[in-house]
Amino acid sequence: MRITPLAPRRPRPTALLFPSRRRLVILTADGMKEATAARGVTLALSKLKGHTCYVTGGLTTLKDTTGATQWTCHTWRGRGTAMVHEPSGTTVSSLRGTLESAGGPEAAWVALAVVLEWLHGYGVSPGSISAMAWNLWRASLVDPVSIGFDPNVGRAALFGGRQGITEPRVYAHMVSADIQAAYPHAMASQPYGLSLRAVRPTVALDASVSGLADATVWVDHDAPFAPLPVRLAEEVIQFQTGIVKGTWAWCELAAAKDLGFRVDVHAAWAPRATADLFGRWWEIAAAGRALPGAASVLAKAICNSLWGQFAMNGEGKGATRWADDAGKDSYASTEEARNLPHRWMAHIAAETTARVRRRMLVEGLYGTTGGTPVHIDTDGIVMRQSNALPNPAGNGPGHWRIKAAMRRIDVRAPQMYRYTCTDKCGLTHPEWHYVASGVTPGAAAEVFRLDGRPTKISYRSQYDTVLPTGHATDAAGINRWLCEAGVTRVGS
Repeated sequence: MRITPLAPRRPRPTALLFPSRRRLVILTADGMKEATAARGVTLALSKLKGHTCYVTGGLTTLKDTTGATQWTCHTWRGRGTAMVHEPSGTTVSSLRGTLESAGGPEAAWVALAVVLEWLHGYGVSPGSISAMAWNLWRASLVDPVSIGFDPNVGRAALFGGRQGITEPRVYAHMVSADIQAAYPHAMASQPYGLSLRAVRPTVALDASVSGLADATVWVDHDAPFAPLPVRLAEEVIQFQTGIVKGTWAWCELAAAKDLGFRVDVHAAWAPRATADLFGRWWEIAAAGRALPGAASVLAKAICNSLWGQFAMNGEGKGATRWADDAGKDSYASTEEARNLPHRWMAHIAAETTARVRRRMLVEGLYGTTGGTPVHIDTDGIVMRQSNALPNPAGNGPGHWRIKAAMRRIDVRAPQMYRYTCTDKCGLTHPEWHYVASGVTPGAAAEVFRLDGRPTKISYRSQYDTVLPTGHATDAAGINRWLCEAGVTRVGS
């Protein structure tokens, strides 16, 4: 796939929408307007032609402004990506809760304007978070770049982040620690292979080289942490002990070997040509992350969504519509998969996620002393307050830091918990802080109440559901976990 530098684009007018039942508040450069009743909202939406429209949080609340039958929700892997108001043709995307901390509609509009002005400085027009992320990267390119490798091998090595918990229960005196800017920092830390070529299996597994290898790894059944993910089903992985086979990035295989596990390589691919794809982009991204207040949260979300663009393959798209205006009777359809050119860049996404998983394995798990983390989520852990931070620790990007001190944490599942902090919980703010992946912080408490079932499965993961660690030959145990996750094993 050939990617060209971004040509400056003419800015588009934007609108920030706040929907409720038969009511829509609209903020634009002309000020704030309010539309009421289905007819008034429809008229207001028709006047937004040519605007890039956003909501701060969930998309499907838009259906209540006019009646659900007027709307179509476009989805990817079951998650809403855009809402289209069919009578007017107005399309709305979500800012994914990033402006929730702004403090009201007008403050959210100001924060959005700050981010759009930052993007405009690089010729990036308003669009969805994903579109703006991709175009901001293109704006960082000096020359065209061609990236391409066997998509089957690249996708075979592509896994989501490590997630898991010790047990679903209440723990005391914990801290949440994570790697600051884990994905952007990993992307800018070293070059990527633009294309790969087959090399001898005896090649040295150099963690600083973005190669891939097909291998067999022997993992002791009593190993504290299994080093490598194995795909069991579409969007379902498990970190396994026993004899595991698969395709992984060199950096992960090198980490497994350094930890004492036997690694036998059967096929290997090394970079034919390399490039620093994200060095200049990271300089731009760092400036966005330094924006004030809620604007920095949105800028971070834009930057963090870039790596996923390299994992796109044209599958998983669909749409949800409603048969009644109340929005209670919905029906979903799926779109036929298309071969996007992005699929030739799967090895870039595979290398990126592997770099973060390697750090979690070596630093966050094997590098942590004083007890096993009780919660693991991609680039962060919850551990005992008495534990030392993993290395490298500090205040800069790529360093481990403490995000929150927790007097108590009620862990229900990976990416699903609530905790009390050390700053007058229940007095100056609500007693519990809620975390539920995939929803805004404001909605997390209700999701926790309705869906906070105890489980060790990371069922809220955006990319790959992660099953608890198991032995490769424990077919019965694996099937029990798959049954609980509601999926069918690959090849069964």
